Amino acid sequence: MIDLNQKIENLTRAVEGLRQSVATPPTEDRDLGGILKAFETAYELTWKVLKSILQENGIQAPFPRVAFEEAFKAGLLEGNSIWKEIIEDRNLSVHVYDKAMATRLYEKIKSNYVEIFEKTLSKIKASLRPAS
Repeated sequence: MIDLNQKIENLTRAVEGLRQSVATPPTEDRDLGGILKAFETAYELTWKVLKSILQENGIQAPFPRVAFEEAFKAGLLEGNSIWKEIIEDRNLSVHVYDKAMATRLYEKIKSNYVEIFEKTLSKIKASLRPAS
């Protein structure tokens, strides 16, 4: 089993990878596919880190939506409505076969979601620092 620190390191790399992937506009379909995959990876690792933190605090969150809702209640997340949108878009992303939809999702990832993932990661790290 991977410990929480390793999960956070993995999430840090995934969020950085997502940020880098949207830094250059996609020129080919495979670019869009790579960006969507980076988004899905950041999402999956985020919910799994949240799940682990919640479990350490006695809160069960067996599914992503539950983990995000409980993390919001616990103060680990901000912007509950944007996370609901991210959840919906992640669910769409695994079924995107339309370039126009993929392009719209790319724009949302670039303009909103990368920043949300970065803020969430910072908040997670801050919540785990020992109180001085």
